[in-house]
Parts: sequence; C-alpha cells; structure tokens
Amino acid sequence: MKDKLKLAFLIIVVFLIGIFLGYLAKEKSKKSILPSPSKVSVPTLSVVYLPSDHHSALFVMAEYPEKFKEKGIYLKKVVDKEKYELYSDNKKIADIKIILAKKGGAEAMTLMTQERSDINLNGVPPTIFFIDKGTKAKIIAPLQSEGSALVVAKDNPANNWEEFISWIKNHEGKEKIGFPLVTSIQKVMLESALKASGITYSENPVENTDVTIIDMKGQGTMLTSLEKKEIDAVIAWQPTPAIMIEKGVGKIISFSQDLPPEGVWKNHPCCVLVASEKALKEKREIVKNFLKLILLSTKLINEEPDLAVKASSKWLGVEEKIEKSSIPTIKFSNEPTEEWYNGVYTFVREMDKLGKLEGRLKGKETQKEIKDILFDFNLYQEAKKELGL
Repeated sequence: MKDKLKLAFLIIVVFLIGIFLGYLAKEKSKKSILPSPSKVSVPTLSVVYLPSDHHSALFVMAEYPEKFKEKGIYLKKVVDKEKYELYSDNKKIADIKIILAKKGGAEAMTLMTQERSDINLNGVPPTIFFIDKGTKAKIIAPLQSEGSALVVAKDNPANNWEEFISWIKNHEGKEKIGFPLVTSIQKVMLESALKASGITYSENPVENTDVTIIDMKGQGTMLTSLEKKEIDAVIAWQPTPAIMIEKGVGKIISFSQDLPPEGVWKNHPCCVLVASEKALKEKREIVKNFLKLILLSTKLINEEPDLAVKASSKWLGVEEKIEKSSIPTIKFSNEPTEEWYNGVYTFVREMDKLGKLEGRLKGKETQKEIKDILFDFNLYQEAKKELGL
C-alpha cells in the first residue's frame, strides 16, 4: 500500500514539474518575441557636418545633453562623434549617425544626392549649386552668418583689402590666392571682391590675369602652403584664420562681411540646415526634433559662448585659446530674417552672374521663384512654436 502511495505521489510531482517547465518555456518564448525597450527598432537619421566652428550648435548639443534634458529632448552618446540616440519626451525616437565631410559642402551634398544623408549642416552656395542641379533638398533653417576671413602671409605689407589690391597691382609676378572648394561661399565672395576691385583672375595659371585663384580642395593644406609661400593669401572659414594667426603664419586683412562690393556681404548668410525631401516626407517628426535641438543649442551658444569654445575645441582638435578668438567672429542665429533672405538671394544672383548655375535656378530673378525652390520653413515654424521660442 505504501509503495502505491509513493508511486502516485511521484507521478503527481513529475506532472506538476512538467506543467511548471512548460509555463516557463512559454514565458521565455514570449520574451524572445517582444524586444526589450532598449532594443526597440527606431529609424536612423544620418547627419553630415563640416570641420568648422560654424557647426558649433551640433557640437554643443552632443557634448552637453544635460543642458537639454529639461526640455525632454536630448542626444545620448553611443560612440563619440559618430553615433548618438535622439530622445524626445524622454523616449528614444531615433538613432543618429554623424558623418564628417572633411572636404566640405560639395562632399556633404553629394552624400545627400546619393541618399546617404538626411540632414546636412552646410554652406549656402554648395547647397544652391546642388539644388540647382537637381538634388532633392530644402534649406530648413539658418545656422549662422559671417565667420570667414582673407588671410595673407605675415610679412605681406598689406593690412587691409585696399592695400592688398594695391600690392597686387604693383607687385611683380602673378599672385596666388587659395580658396577652400569650387562651390564654397568663400570662392563666391573672393571672385566677387576681385571683380569689384578691377582685378582679373583665373583658375588657369597660364592665362594672362592679375591673379591665379587656387582650389585648395579643403582647408587642410592652407596653413602649410601659406607658410611655404606657395600661395600669397587664402580665404577660409573659421577656425583656420584664427589658427594661422596663432601660429604666426598669417594675418587677417579682411573679414568676409567687409569684402567688396561695399555693403553686399554685411551679415551674409553662411551655413544652413539642409534636409533631403525624402527625410522631410518619411522622417518628418524626427527631423523636427533634431531641428528643435539645433534651435535650443544656438540659443545656448549665445547665452554661454564658452560652451561653443570647449565643444568646438574637442570636436575639431583645436586649442581652446584659438577657439576663444574664433567663436566671437561668428554670428549664431536660426532666424530667417528679411536681411538673411536677401543675403541668400544675393548668393543666387552672384553665382548666376559667375556662370555657376545651369539648372533650376539659372536666370531666376524674383524672390518667390528662388524661395519656392530653396526653402521649406514649415518645420522651423512648428519647432519654434512647440518650444515656445
């Protein structure tokens, strides 16, 4: 009798264990099907920037997330300068892939044309140039204005633009002036200034001109080329001019806003936030939240410029003392004022006069025509309103 009871008891225990193990297996299966919150799949936003202080808004929002958490929107670092997570209302909404376009705006816009970039922090002329050629993109906010300079060798007798022009006219031989890139803002302003000053120029050194202008294919070799007397001057975006001064290689004879024609370049637009039309359609809310961070970061830079100094120093590998002289020469603003609009129209017209436009913007004269092709400020207005700015 006892043996029968033991056997019955054993059968019951085994049965119960089987039920329990079955329950555990079922729960484990459920968990494997449902991803954990941290592994939930979210879209990726690819963001391209240039090695410039002009893009300090990106650097600041990446380096100081605690400054933005009060608004419930911030970046969380995954891989320094490369991968971040974007949070809105303290919830992860996107992975952010950061890409450095070392060669400048043309490289950035090429990536956007190839659908490898959703957002570009980029100069106005390369953006105009590529949209003219058919790249499906829109400027969605200004980033900053001014922030470039013409630098000559330290021993050059000229101390301003007028003296530099006089030196060119009276100096033996043909002078060489370097610019960053073919589609750069700096090249447009240099050509316009030389033309207004009666100086002939060409990129072809064998042509009979006063000056040869040289595509430096970025700004990486400018300091060395000026130091070795391979060129007589350069026009460059910050912090390269500040670096040249600090290293004792060159001196600034004119900031970009002071170049001729007189008054044309005052408060000139420089870098902007550009979004692909595909991203505006398919990742609209994510783009808007990224734009919100840009707006908040720009506001923060104007309140605490030292944050831009420290963040730019880290991201660009430039000494803080150099950034302290560079950052104040840049005007950070996201407001598309009438003056800003007119500055963009000036770039379009100057580029057209110089024969650089052959597509959608060629021959466009009215502001409405240009506006419809280049801009989409709907997200900017929404972001600004939602932030209460």
